Amino acid sequence: MRPSPRPALLASEILPQNLNLRDGEVHTVRCPDCEAWRPIKRSMISPHRADDPAPGPRRYNHGDNTPRPRAGRCPASAQLIKMDITVEQWGRALLDAESIAASRRSARQFYKPLAEAPVPVSRMARAPKSQSAQFFQNELNTAHQRALEAVMLHRSSCAACQNGRFCGTGRQLEERHTWTEETREEQRTKQARAQKADQRWERSRDENQARRRQAQWAKRGGTAVETANNRCAKRTPGSRSEFRGPQVPLAPRDVEAHDRRQAELGRQYTQRTPAA
Repeated sequence: MRPSPRPALLASEILPQNLNLRDGEVHTVRCPDCEAWRPIKRSMISPHRADDPAPGPRRYNHGDNTPRPRAGRCPASAQLIKMDITVEQWGRALLDAESIAASRRSARQFYKPLAEAPVPVSRMARAPKSQSAQFFQNELNTAHQRALEAVMLHRSSCAACQNGRFCGTGRQLEERHTWTEETREEQRTKQARAQKADQRWERSRDENQARRRQAQWAKRGGTAVETANNRCAKRTPGSRSEFRGPQVPLAPRDVEAHDRRQAELGRQYTQRTPAA
C-alpha cells in the first residue's frame, strides 16, 4: 500500500507514552487523529478506518446480515514514521515522563480524627480497678487444682511414692504443687493489701470532701445563710416587700398647674396642625 501524502512523523517528537518500542512486542503507536493504538508496519501507521478500534473482519448487525455503514479512511492511515531515536533513548524518555507525572501527582491526604477533649481534673474520678487481678486469681486456683490432681493420680499408681520414697516424677509434681500453692497465697495477700489501700483512699477522699464543703459553707456565711433560708415569716396584707423599689406617684402634685400645662399643649398642637 502506498504511504500517506502527509509528512512523516518523527519518533523523537511523539510523546514516549504514545509509542511502544519494547522488545518482544509488536511496535505500536497511538494514532494522532483517531487516538487508537495501531501497529507500525513498514515504518508507517497500519492502514485503518476512523471507527475501527483494530483491524479485523467486517462487522454486521445482530438482526440481519446487512453490513453496518462504516466511516471512511482515517487521515493518519499509512502515515510514515521516521525512527530517529533508538529503543534505549525511547526507554529513557519514557522513564523521565513517568517520573515527571509522579512528581505532579498530589500526595495522598490522611485525615487524622480529632482527639476528644480531656475531662477536667475537677471531674475526674478514680478509674475502677480492672478485673485482671481476679482473672489471675482464678487461673492460679485452676493451676493449683490441676497440680493437686496430678500428685494424687501419680501416688495412686506409683509404689515408691506410696511407701514414702518419692521418685523423680513424684518430686517434680510435688514441687509444682508447692509452687502453685505459694503463688496463690502470695497473690491473695497482694489483693487484700490493694483492697485495704483502696478503702483507705476512699475514706480519705470522703473526709477531704466533707472538710472542703464545710469550709465553703463557712466562707459564704455559715449559720446566717442557713437562718435566712429557713425563715418563713408571714407578711401582713398591704405590706411591701423589701425587695421592691420606691413607690412611684400616680397623680400630679399640683393638679391646677397640670391642667394649665395640658391646655397650653393642646393649643400649640392645634396651631401646628392644619384644618382638615
